[in-house]
Amino acid sequence: MTDRELDQLKLICEYIKFHIGLYLATPPALMVVAEWLKIVESKYVVIGTAVMMFLYLLSGISAGLFMGAYVNKPWNDARLEAFRRQASSTARRVIHQWFYWLGLAVGISGLIAGSLFR
Repeated sequence: MTDRELDQLKLICEYIKFHIGLYLATPPALMVVAEWLKIVESKYVVIGTAVMMFLYLLSGISAGLFMGAYVNKPWNDARLEAFRRQASSTARRVIHQWFYWLGLAVGISGLIAGSLFR
């Protein structure tokens, strides 16, 4: 493995660790807020959190399948270019990035609705 390939792999690992942490920490943080507001059992909170976690699960499965196609194969310039093209596609960005924000919006909406309609 060349230094370039090792640097690429390190960046990808850091990116993955950051996103795994973000996706794993957000639902519990939302539930801490719901507990503080005393609305944990609100149907809006439960549904909002469930939809958020479902979106995060879809995103995680997609990312895992995508990365699994690259991690265990030798890297060269052609492989890195194919990875770059697929990683920067609009569909991949929607699934891996926008699903996080959509899930967060749904979760926060559940908190707001749960607070308003006690």
